[in-house]
Amino acid sequence: MTETYVFDTEAIIAYLYDEPGRDVVEELLTEVRDGSVEGLIAETNAAEVLYLIARAEGNEGGPTQASFRTADRDVRALQRWGIALERADWRVAGEVKADGHISLADAHAVALAAETDGMLIAGGDDDFDSLPIDVDVTRFRDKSV
Repeated sequence: MTETYVFDTEAIIAYLYDEPGRDVVEELLTEVRDGSVEGLIAETNAAEVLYLIARAEGNEGGPTQASFRTADRDVRALQRWGIALERADWRVAGEVKADGHISLADAHAVALAAETDGMLIAGGDDDFDSLPIDVDVTRFRDKSV
């Protein structure tokens, strides 16, 4: 049985923007690219990655057409590496979100990890400290950036 990694938005952004913990995420992404593990990202997290990159690469007025192209390119690159975009069960995500202060995108990552019996790859946010469902979480860094 192949192990499955479910990447949270924070992990992907840390990798793309050379934030603390990038080296850990890079090792995990390399395992996905090499085919030794399955890599997933919830569609909601992919959307979050897209808008965060578009904002970061935009200008003072906000995202631009060029920054959206950059964001789209980066998400497609993840797919070429073997990261599959998957839809998480909306009801499970809603139940996770209802339990606490976790973001909706994070709730989708948790739901997808639960559905696939995958390992959630998350940062240092305390959002994942107490979850209403049983999910294995691996932290790629100790603190949020």
